[in-house]
Amino acid sequence: MEFTKKFIYSNFLILIVINEVLTESGKEKGAYLSVPDSDNLQYRLGNGLGYIGNGWDDARMSNLSSLAGYDCQRKKLPEQHLTTWGFGIEVGDCMTNSKLGILDIVGYLAQPLKNHSSNATNNEELCYPDNLYKPIFLEDGSVNPENYWAYYVYRTVTNYKDYVKIWETWNEPDYTRNYDNVGNWKTSPPQPEDLTHWYGSIFQYIRLLRITYEVAKKVDPDCFVATGGIGYSEFLDALLRYTDNPDDGSVTKDYPAYGGAYFDCDAYHQYPQYGTTDLETGEAYNDNGSDMLAKKVVILKKNHEYTLKNYGFGNPYPKKIFVNTETEVTSKKVDGVGGDLERRNWILKLALYAIEYDVKQVHLLNLVDNDGYGDFTDVGKFTTLEDAFKKLKSSSKGRLLLKKINVGKYIFDEKKTKKLRESLSNNITGIVLKRKFPKVENETHYAEYIYSFWRYCENEDTSEEIDLKLDLPFDPLFSDWLQNEKHISKKDTIKVSSTPVFLLGNDEGTSVWVIIFSIIGAILLLAILGLVGLYIFRRFIQKKDIPMDKNFLKSLL
Repeated sequence: MEFTKKFIYSNFLILIVINEVLTESGKEKGAYLSVPDSDNLQYRLGNGLGYIGNGWDDARMSNLSSLAGYDCQRKKLPEQHLTTWGFGIEVGDCMTNSKLGILDIVGYLAQPLKNHSSNATNNEELCYPDNLYKPIFLEDGSVNPENYWAYYVYRTVTNYKDYVKIWETWNEPDYTRNYDNVGNWKTSPPQPEDLTHWYGSIFQYIRLLRITYEVAKKVDPDCFVATGGIGYSEFLDALLRYTDNPDDGSVTKDYPAYGGAYFDCDAYHQYPQYGTTDLETGEAYNDNGSDMLAKKVVILKKNHEYTLKNYGFGNPYPKKIFVNTETEVTSKKVDGVGGDLERRNWILKLALYAIEYDVKQVHLLNLVDNDGYGDFTDVGKFTTLEDAFKKLKSSSKGRLLLKKINVGKYIFDEKKTKKLRESLSNNITGIVLKRKFPKVENETHYAEYIYSFWRYCENEDTSEEIDLKLDLPFDPLFSDWLQNEKHISKKDTIKVSSTPVFLLGNDEGTSVWVIIFSIIGAILLLAILGLVGLYIFRRFIQKKDIPMDKNFLKSLL
């Protein structure tokens, strides 16, 4: 009887140990171990191009996009399109992008063939691919053609690895109209009927991420694999606590890792007409001034980062990068949101806040106006780039300044910004950026620092200007959003409105004459201190009546 108890107890302990080993093994794979080096990824602003028609192919739209100030792109590469026209069909357009300086592209993986979809009678772009649980690789290490998604990813990454830096996996798998159920996702898996851009389980979406990750890394180990433009932090939380086990998302030998193992990059979507709440502080962001609209985009990133930290990403596991692959504010005033002034200010402030919050890329929805969204109007009527460019919206023109001053080559200077903000009043705020990346060929506005000032707009934007007395460490080049420039003094007074102004310059440091006089002063001070010390020493030995040679005493003086 005693032997039986000990046997049962020892086996129970073994089962506990095995379970612990399996549980920990869920964190010993993929992105739990490493993510690609992101140090050379600068901030970039891109868009999804969209559709114009009338002879405007992707290459021409990319040219127009570059003229409009963009240096990145979210490029859709659907299986259906690539299979129909050939997997290399978009290489020429990608080469055009490279020549235009549109780099670090996001490749958006989506839309299986109808016969590769789990529901060919429905919209295949909204239904998960079939055969996800077929082996990813064959015994010889090659990708299994019967796993449709794996083979599609393999062929796509092979063709576009020289141009695409980030592979976005699906589009908005957490999209739902059952908003009341979202809160449940923190403790239980989202249900397929709730996920109306996926119609599968979250375990199947983690499987999709796993396939994308393992195949893409086989072809290009330095690429970033990203989530599919998710929005809800609750969905992200579920990704991090389940595996691709189709039964219950638990860790087993065949399903050895949680979802966090299978992405390096959190690609998220945020449309700022919708409010958000900071998960860490509880602060609500529901107003619609340009500052509030810009902050909503970066606060969602902060919420995702907070969720990831709760699962150890950042410490002890590697930190993931963040890109926003869809956002926009309309140039029409709709329900108190948008309008020309507000969109203009939002575009400028979003770039600055994104750099502050370390969002590597921000992508606006479309290039061409669609109910107020987009940068151009009536482009389809024109055949030349020159004529089309004339239709650039006023609210988009500030981005031309951002490109001119190469704002993406700067990083946030936390110390200087904190000091600056503490010195400002009258609802004026600002930011300091410092140059990280080297000067590029033909760059006309290279500077070590960019200071930007504007009136903080929480509820409503205004064109009203107020005076700001400067106190800068250099005499800057001043520029407004329309690129009106002038050199001013570091102590000048400038006009500040809700639209940011930019001041560029180099740290003047210490002048040569100041250095010379400082050295001379130090030498004189040392000489005086030396003489004083010798005098004190002489008085000391005289007081103590210490017999010493008179010549020696004279030599001390």
